[in-house]
Amino acid sequence: MLPQRIKKNIFLVWLVGALLLILPGHQPVLAAEEAITARSAANFALGILASAAVHEGAHALVAAATDTGMTWKVGNYNQPLAFTENASSDSKGVAVYSAGLIAQLICSEIILDVDSIEKNDAFVRGMMTWNVLNPILYALDYWVFRISNKQNGNSYQGDLEGIEHYSNERTAQAFAIGITAIAAFQGYRLLKTQDWAPDWLKAAPDNVNVLPLHSGGAMLTYEFRF
Repeated sequence: MLPQRIKKNIFLVWLVGALLLILPGHQPVLAAEEAITARSAANFALGILASAAVHEGAHALVAAATDTGMTWKVGNYNQPLAFTENASSDSKGVAVYSAGLIAQLICSEIILDVDSIEKNDAFVRGMMTWNVLNPILYALDYWVFRISNKQNGNSYQGDLEGIEHYSNERTAQAFAIGITAIAAFQGYRLLKTQDWAPDWLKAAPDNVNVLPLHSGGAMLTYEFRF
């Protein structure tokens, strides 16, 4: 088990690194970019790598915080970096496997909500691209392709399959639906900020409502106009 002091240091390093990647003034390219150049392409790729680092870093951070042993290994073309863990409880297992995708959604929300972050910067576009695509692709793989998310007897791989292993299929399905909906909505909001977006999209109002249901609970609705 890791000492508490080391856990705190890991957390601080990860938090500072994540903030430096997304806060204004620290992106490799600060101004909005119109033309595709070697530099903008490189910064776009760096943004994708930064998003992946936020994802994997969140797994490691939560594992350290919950005293969950984790072993990293090189994967394949589909999953370049993989890990095995020995969570001592179901709640810790769910926390470890859900951390990466949740961290990406939080990162996207910070980028979208902080006005001083340039949304047309190549680095930011790269981060947001993977922050949006990765949760959706994970869900599609869990539902259809079964390449990243697999289960063979007592062995399993993939974040959503890990959530199912430590909880149940209903929880994993709900998580998959939730991250897909949030990521898609964040992607739509990002598109509205892009210089090349059509005027009708930029002018489209966001209308989010919470409607009470007679049977109890509430339904979240979103209206957008084409």
